[in-house]
Amino acid sequence: MGKRQRRRDRESPQVEPIDMPPLKEGDTFEAGRYRYEVMEMPSLPEQDQAVAVRGIAALGAERLRLLHELDQVDEDLRPRVQTAIAVGVPYRRIAELTGYSRSTLSRWSQPGQTDT
Repeated sequence: MGKRQRRRDRESPQVEPIDMPPLKEGDTFEAGRYRYEVMEMPSLPEQDQAVAVRGIAALGAERLRLLHELDQVDEDLRPRVQTAIAVGVPYRRIAELTGYSRSTLSRWSQPGQTDT
């Protein structure tokens, strides 16, 4: 592009935007001697991804909050479960009350076990 072209671009008058109501699918309009019909734009993958992210963001945040809360409950409950095992409460009864599996309770009853 030469100097003349750049100068012409700089000197071109600014076009005022036309104030039109928003168009909906199926609307028609004329420009010059041509008539146009508004068609639905196909969605782009980025738009589909954004919709999907908006759909899961709130529920995902709620799930993470609940998991954090559950971890805190587990920390408080574990020593009580270990005490119940130590005094002879049956594993089956503890499992019914807490929702832990009997294998988890058995693992917790072994000394030195710190995993969850």
